[in-house]
Amino acid sequence: MQNSKQILGKEGERIAERYLKRKGYKLVERNYRCPVGEMDLIALDRRVIVFVEVKTRSDDRFGLPLESVHRWKQQKMIKTALFFLSQRRLHHREARFDVIGISFAAREPVVEHIQNAFDFSSRF
Repeated sequence: MQNSKQILGKEGERIAERYLKRKGYKLVERNYRCPVGEMDLIALDRRVIVFVEVKTRSDDRFGLPLESVHRWKQQKMIKTALFFLSQRRLHHREARFDVIGISFAAREPVVEHIQNAFDFSSRF
């Protein structure tokens, strides 16, 4: 059984997926898991592989959603992306990291999207 935080997170991921599709992205994978981590969404923006972290908040008490993708999370995402690219033999493809924040603090969910939020050269 899922708790309320998990339910909120899944709803945020659904909203983010619909948002990306409206922007012309094509979904490649949802909730990709591998030995080194997990990625919420993997999509294509034209020919660019986009690794997407979705952060959802019901209110702003603990900060804005986008503020929660710290260095540790970025490093985990980089490792997961490298595993995915290696597994699929896609190292030759251009790739980037996007972060989508979903806030339910207002009546309707607010979506914030940062394209190319950080890059593969982030140091471990």
